[in-house]
Amino acid sequence: MLPDNYQQLKKELSKTIPSKRIITNPLQLLAYGTDASFYRLIPKIVVQVHTEEEAVEVIRQTGKLNIPVTYRAAGTSLSGQAITDSVLMVATHEWRKYTILDDEALKIKLQPGITGARANIHLQAFGRKIGPDPASINAAMIGGIAANNASGMCCGTDQNSYKTIADIRIVLYDGTILDTSDEESKLDFTEKHPEIIREIEKLRDSIKADNTLTERIKQKYKIKNTTGYSINALVDYEDPFDIIKHLMIGSEGTLAFTSDITYHTVVDEKYKACALMIFETIEKACEVVPMLKKTPVSAVELLDRDSIRSIEDDPEAPSYFRTLPETACLLLVEIQANEQLEMNEKEAVIRKAIEAYPTIQPYKFTSDPKEYKFNWKARKGLLSSIGGLRKTGTTCLIEDVAFPIDRLGDACVALKDLFKRLGYADAVLYGHALDGNFHIVFSQDFNSPSEVQKYADMMDELADIVVNKFDGSLKAEHGTGRNMAPFVEKEWGEAAYKIMLKIKNIFDPHKLINPGVIINENPKIHLENLKPLPAANDIIDKCMECGFCEPNCVAEGLTLSPRQRIVIAREISRLKALGEDPSRLKQMLDDAKYYSDETCATDGLCGLVCPVKIDTGKFIKHVRHEEASDTAKKVASYIGNRMAGTTSAARGGLNFVHFVHSILGDTLMGGIASTMRTLSLKTIPKWNKDMPKGASKIKDMIINEGQVDKVVYFPSCINRSMGKSNGYEKGDVELTKKTQELLQRAGFTIIYPEGINSLCCGMAFSSKGLKEEGARKSKELESALLKASENGKYPILFDMSPCFYTFHEAYESKDLKIYDPIEFMLDFVMPKLEIKHPRNIVTVFPVCSVKKIGMEQKLLQLAKLCAKEVAFVDTNCCGFAGDRGFTYPELNAHGQRHLNEQIPAGCKDGYSTSRTCEIGMSEYSDINFKSIFYLIDEVTK
Repeated sequence: MLPDNYQQLKKELSKTIPSKRIITNPLQLLAYGTDASFYRLIPKIVVQVHTEEEAVEVIRQTGKLNIPVTYRAAGTSLSGQAITDSVLMVATHEWRKYTILDDEALKIKLQPGITGARANIHLQAFGRKIGPDPASINAAMIGGIAANNASGMCCGTDQNSYKTIADIRIVLYDGTILDTSDEESKLDFTEKHPEIIREIEKLRDSIKADNTLTERIKQKYKIKNTTGYSINALVDYEDPFDIIKHLMIGSEGTLAFTSDITYHTVVDEKYKACALMIFETIEKACEVVPMLKKTPVSAVELLDRDSIRSIEDDPEAPSYFRTLPETACLLLVEIQANEQLEMNEKEAVIRKAIEAYPTIQPYKFTSDPKEYKFNWKARKGLLSSIGGLRKTGTTCLIEDVAFPIDRLGDACVALKDLFKRLGYADAVLYGHALDGNFHIVFSQDFNSPSEVQKYADMMDELADIVVNKFDGSLKAEHGTGRNMAPFVEKEWGEAAYKIMLKIKNIFDPHKLINPGVIINENPKIHLENLKPLPAANDIIDKCMECGFCEPNCVAEGLTLSPRQRIVIAREISRLKALGEDPSRLKQMLDDAKYYSDETCATDGLCGLVCPVKIDTGKFIKHVRHEEASDTAKKVASYIGNRMAGTTSAARGGLNFVHFVHSILGDTLMGGIASTMRTLSLKTIPKWNKDMPKGASKIKDMIINEGQVDKVVYFPSCINRSMGKSNGYEKGDVELTKKTQELLQRAGFTIIYPEGINSLCCGMAFSSKGLKEEGARKSKELESALLKASENGKYPILFDMSPCFYTFHEAYESKDLKIYDPIEFMLDFVMPKLEIKHPRNIVTVFPVCSVKKIGMEQKLLQLAKLCAKEVAFVDTNCCGFAGDRGFTYPELNAHGQRHLNEQIPAGCKDGYSTSRTCEIGMSEYSDINFKSIFYLIDEVTK
C-alpha cells in the first residue's frame, strides 16, 4: 500500500499523465528499478514521462509533496546512480528527437532518450560524431552519457561531454526551465533565480582567489575524473551560465533534469586501424604508454592476462591468445585519419616512438573488418565477458580508477598486490591507458557478513592506494553514484568538498533530487542495499544486468526487456527459495505470465549484443516448456501428425474470412472482428485488412523436369496456407507459385519433398515451448529433404528465413546443402536472370532470423540489384513473432511504431522474407510488404 503522500502524488499526476504510465505494479517497479550496478532499491512509483511538460509536472508535484525523485534514461549506470526507493522518472521513449544545427553538422541537439550510437548514425553522413564513446554506447542514452560525463576508448579527456557541450536545457527543482542557448530564457532565469546566479559567482570568485585550490582542481582534471561534481567549471569559465551548463555534466541527475543537450560534434575519421601489441609484463606495457601518448594515436587500451583469458575462447579470437605467457599484457592501439597516406604516416611515427620496447611478437595495424570488429567488440564487452565467468550467485563488480600515466606501472603492481592479498583471485585489470584509467573487475559474494566486510576492507585500501599513494581519481568515468560517495571528501579534501556541498544546496535546496548520490553522509552507503543475484536458470545466470540487450528488444517499453525478464526470474527464484512471502510470489508469477512470457518475441536478437551471448528468448521458451500442460503437448502431437489437414483447414478458414471481407469491406469487417475478439476475451486472433486468402494445395511433386540444374524447394507451412493479400498487385500469384515461376525461368527442375503437405520445420511448436513436437517435425523434415535431394546432391531452398533458421539450428546431417531465400536467390538465381527494368526505390526489412545468420548485407546486395535506391528499415524485430502478432497484436503495434517514418517518400512497396512479418508491417505502414521474390520476378521479366 502506498503511503498517503504517494497516493496523493499519483492522483495529481493522473490529471495530466495517462494512468498506464504511472506505474505501481510490484513486478514493473522491480523491473524498472534495476540498473547495471550491484545495488537494488525498489521505487514506489515509476512515471514514464513523454514530454517536457510532463517532466515539469512530476518535478513540481514531488516538490510540493516533499517526495524524492530520481531521473533515469537507459540505466547502464555502474555505481548505483539510477535507482531509488521513491519516485523514478523515466525519460526514454518519445525522448529521441534530434536536430542537426548547421549544414556541416558541427553541432547537434539531442534529447536524453537517444542512444549514443543512434546519435552517431544521424551524424554519419556528415563525417561527424559525438565526442563521448563509452563501451556501452549502443545502449547508453545521451541523458546518462552527459549526466555521468561518460567517456570511453577514444574521446579521452579532450572530447568528453564536459569538453564538447555547447548548450543545455534543464528543469530545476521548482519546474523552472533554463535553456542556455536562448538569451530570453537566460534573462528570465536571472529574474526568477537571482540567488543561484549570485551563489555561482561567489563560488567562482572564492576558488579563483585561492591559488592552491585552483591549481589542485586543474591538476586533478589532467587525468580522467568523475569523482564528485565538475568543480573545474568554476575554474575554467567566467560566465555563470557557462559554469551552470558544465556543472550539469557529471552531476548524475542530482542537480536538475536535462530536457536536451547540444554537443559540438567531432570529426569521424574515414580510416581506422588497430594493432594488438603484446608485452612480456604489465609493467613493460605501462612503460610504453607515455611514449604512445606523444604520438598521434586515437586510443590505447590495456588488457592484462586475465582479461585476455576471458575472451580467448571466442571463435573469432586469435589462436595465440591461448598460448600467451601468464605475465603477458596487451595494448590495443588505434589510429585514425581521413586519408590513407596520413594513416601510413601515423603508423610510422608510432613504430619509431616505441621501437626500443620489444613485443612478444610482431604487431600489425589492421583495417580488416573482421579482425578490427573483433578487437573492439572484445574490448567493449570485457566487463560482461568477465562477469560471465563468475560463480553463480556472486556479483560482478567494477572499480574505475585513474592514475598519472607516468606512474601506471607502479599503480598496476600496487593494485595486483592488493587483490592478491585480500583473496580476489579472479580480479582482472584493463582500461584506457592513454588517460591513466583502469577498470578492475572481480566477483564478490555478498551472501555473508564476512564477505561484505572483505569488500569494505578492499574499498578502504583501494581508496588509500589511489588517493594517498598516487593522488589519482577514485572514479574516472563511471560516476560517483552510491559506490564512491563515502570517499569523495577523502579524494578532494575538505575545501573542495565544501564547494560540492554548496553546489548541491544551490540547485537542490530541499534535498529531493536523486538523494544519496554523490553527496551522502552515510559512510557505509556503499555496503547497503546490495542486489541479490540468486541462481534462476543456467541460460541466464551469467547475466550482470548491464542492459546492453535492451536496444535490440521489441518488447522493451511495452512490457519488459531481456534484462528486466531476468530480474523478474531471479526474484521469483529468490522468493521460491525463501518461502516467506507466498502472496508476493503468486502475484509475481501471475504478472510474469503476460509481462515476461506472453509478450516476449523470443527472436533471440538480445543474444547478438550480449557480451556473454545470453539469449533470453531461449530462456522464455524453456519457461513455456516447463509450464506446458500435458493437454497442450497432446494437442501439439495431434496437430503435428495431421499437418496436411491443419494446413488444409487453415486454407479453408482464410478463404471464408476473405470472402466475408470482400462483401463487408474493411470498416465493417474490422468492427465485427474486433467485437468478436473482445467477446472471446482475446482468444480469437486479431483480424486485419492484410489477412490473405487461402493458398492452393501443392499437387505436382516435380516441375520443369529435365533441366540440368535441380533444386529441392521446401515451402513453409505458412506459405502453403496463406495466399495473396488484398494489397498485392492484380496479376500477382501466391508465393509458392511465384517461386515456381522464378525457378523455372532460371532453368531449374523443382523437386518437392515427399509428403510436402505434412512437413514442418518445427518452429510453430518449439516457439511455444513444445520442443518435443518441434524436434520431431524437424527430424521428419530432415529425412524428407535427404531423400528429395538424394543425400545432399541438390541444393534445398527455404522460402521463409525464420523456417530456414529453425531448421538450420536443428538439423544434423552434414550432407544437406540448405539455403535461406536471400542467399539462394543471390548465388543461384540472379546470375541466370537479366535485370531489365529496375525499380527506382524500394524498402526492405531484414527479419530477425536474417540478422541472426548474418545475411543483412546479402539482402541489401540483392535489393540493390533490383532497385536504384534501397531504404533499409532499421527496426529490430517487427513484433509479429511468428503468429504472436495475431494473438498479442500490441507487440506488433509497439514494434512498428516507427516504421512509417523510415519509409522514404515515393516508395510504394516493401520487401522481406517472412510472410507473417510482412502482414504485420503492411498493417502499420502506408505501403505493402511482400516477399522479395516478387521484386526479383518483376524486374527480370
